[in-house]
Parts: sequence; C-alpha cells; structure tokens
Amino acid sequence: MGAAVAAAAVVAGCGVPGATAAATAPTTIGAQWRSFRADITGIRPGSDDHSLFVQVALPGKDPGCVREPRIEQVVEAKTDIRADVVYSTRPAAGGCQDKVAAEVRLTTRDPIADRTVILNADTGNAWHKLGAGWGHCDRQGSCAAPADHCDPAWIGAAVSAAGAVSPGTIRACVPGWLILDLLQHQSEPPSRTAFRWSDAGWTSFAQARSAGCAEILVVEPKFPAALCRTLPAPA
Repeated sequence: MGAAVAAAAVVAGCGVPGATAAATAPTTIGAQWRSFRADITGIRPGSDDHSLFVQVALPGKDPGCVREPRIEQVVEAKTDIRADVVYSTRPAAGGCQDKVAAEVRLTTRDPIADRTVILNADTGNAWHKLGAGWGHCDRQGSCAAPADHCDPAWIGAAVSAAGAVSPGTIRACVPGWLILDLLQHQSEPPSRTAFRWSDAGWTSFAQARSAGCAEILVVEPKFPAALCRTLPAPA
C-alpha cells in the first residue's frame, strides 16, 4: 500500500445533524490547539473519479473554535482507501459545543472505483459505493443500494450531480420528488433545485429563486404543490 497526497478544501454546509465528535488522544499543536478526529456524517461523490467529499460535523459556530479541517494519512490498496479526517480545536474554547457542518475533499492517486473507504480507522462503519451514492452495508454484509429514495446516499449523489459546492438543505423528499436548496457558486446566493426520481436516481428538472411553487410548476405541472407551497425563498 502506498500513501497518496490528499487535497483538502472545506465548504461550509447545512442540514447535517449534530453529533458528539469521536475524539482520540489529542496531540498538542502549539500552546492552545489540539488535533482530534472529526465526526463523519456522510460521503458524496466528487467532481471526478479521483475525489470524494467527506461530510463532517465540527464544534462550534465561532470561527475561533476550529481550524485546519483536513485529511491526513491517505493509504490506498487494491480493495480499499484509508484516511484520517481531523481538525484542530482549542481544548477549553467556550461556545464550541454546537455542531456545524463542513466538507473536506478527499483526493486519491488512483481512481476510487468500487473500493471501500475507511475513515478514522472505523472499520465497523466502512463506506461503500451504493448505486449513485455512498453508504454503509447492513449487518448481513449486503451492500445493495438503499431502497429509500431519501437515503443520504441517493441525496448525496443528487447534490454532486447538480454541481453544488455544499451539502445544501433538504426542503422536501418523498419517493418520487426531491427539493434541495443548494449553493452552486460561492459568489451567488443559494437556489432551489427540484428533482424527479428515475431508475438511475434523482434527476434535476427545475431551479427556483423565489418562495413557493410557481417556478417549479411552470416546468412540471404534475409536481405536488404541497411540497413547496409554503416554502420560503431559498436560503
């Protein structure tokens, strides 16, 4: 197995539920900062076959709570890819109890293909390519794509297919229809994207900037208005 150089780019996101960080024995960085393993909340495909976006929950909304979210120790083998996802935080920083979502880009030397991805040495929660997205296998070892169209594996694939730079916010999801507020470019405000389900997964068909359903229904009159009638403008 050989080590690969990992390129890390962090994108602030939304919609990832909070969780307790899985901290290991910290290593002191300078006088105030320590390094911890990040809490992994998801994986979505990258822009090419050599990259993935690793979704994490980090401490605190204050920029002083966290710095240097990054990927380290990438080791590639024929059947798997292993890496550590870490960040630095102050050991006694106040106001850092809340969790905020972020993404770190994992870049590999060879194409990712169908290799298993193991993050932070957590072999019990290895990530597998499941259809268009990424998720965990069940306890029986079955790695079939999730039957639930609203599973994070399917939605993560939809976010990547739409070219979004963050995980976005799920506004509505039912078996045949999905609405996400997505940030397409850092310099522009979020937009609302509507998707329909097909055998290949989620396919986008409309974008909206305004509240409610008008822009979506112009494109697809069959879209269930109850899913968007009361929605505010994208945010």
